[in-house]
Amino acid sequence: MVTSVIVMQLPARKGGIGNGFAEAVRCFFRERLYISIMIIKQPRLNNSCSANRDINHFTTCQGRKPMNTIFITGASSGIGRATVQKFSEQGWRVIATMRDPKRGEDLAKLPHVVIMPLDVTDSAQIRETCQKALQEYDVDVLFNNAGYGIMAPLEVPTEEQIRKLFDTDVIGCILVTQQFIPHFKKRRAGVILTTTSLAAIIALPRDGVYGAAKRAQQGMLESLYYELKPFGVAVKAMIPGGTRTNFQTPLNDTTGYEKAAANQRKYLLDGNPEFPGPEEAAGVIWEAVNDGRNQINYPTDSVCQKLYDQYQEMGLERFKNHFYDMIFEPETAKK
Repeated sequence: MVTSVIVMQLPARKGGIGNGFAEAVRCFFRERLYISIMIIKQPRLNNSCSANRDINHFTTCQGRKPMNTIFITGASSGIGRATVQKFSEQGWRVIATMRDPKRGEDLAKLPHVVIMPLDVTDSAQIRETCQKALQEYDVDVLFNNAGYGIMAPLEVPTEEQIRKLFDTDVIGCILVTQQFIPHFKKRRAGVILTTTSLAAIIALPRDGVYGAAKRAQQGMLESLYYELKPFGVAVKAMIPGGTRTNFQTPLNDTTGYEKAAANQRKYLLDGNPEFPGPEEAAGVIWEAVNDGRNQINYPTDSVCQKLYDQYQEMGLERFKNHFYDMIFEPETAKK
């Protein structure tokens, strides 16, 4: 049963109840019941109480800190799942979305985790799920994490495979982001995060299609940074390298590049026995949300950070020679 509560939002006065009281009532009921709340606003009078809009410091006039909310796509596994766990542990409400909500049944048992269905290739479901979340919760952070990869020489993927990848990694990401932009502009605060890839920065062999999709995301984010900064909204790219997850690569063709693929893997491991786990990425995502830095790119683990820094320092022209010789080996490169 849904209970409706109507709260009169009074003008805040020094020593009075005002807006903080309305917010406190809203927080109280939302944490305890499934309800519909209508806030009736009155004209603002002189108000000695102000709210700090920083994500990590927003409080009401009564000193009560409302629960922050993050909306995550692709939350059923890997970095998305680890991020759900991280933010839940930190006391946030987490709207965890995934194509099959049954895969989130264990996550739903965590504190303040809400599971919603979302296939980012279904534009109708994107509108329905995003608007439902925005109507029910004051979302502070959008985290675009849904996606998958294909790895193959450029001539191998079919047109269908290419279009399907772009539908998920690029178009789906854009359509979800569009749903949240008016909300963030109106509240003049918020953070938009998107999982791109080291392949969005360094063009790796057999990543022609996947890298193109991830660079498209990166371009969208850089443009969006300028559009939303005047509204106090941060836009940031989460950049994993090789992360130890069950990341889906339905096409992984090394034909003709077997040795190069092995050397590339060795390069990405950077002397480590295995790739970093998704928990390290979740820690960087938490930092990106809360650090308040005017920064777009966040490599999500120490190995990726090292390779990213190397590429930035060397630049494309020097790096391409270094990388080619490394993965194809000098004797091969001379032929």
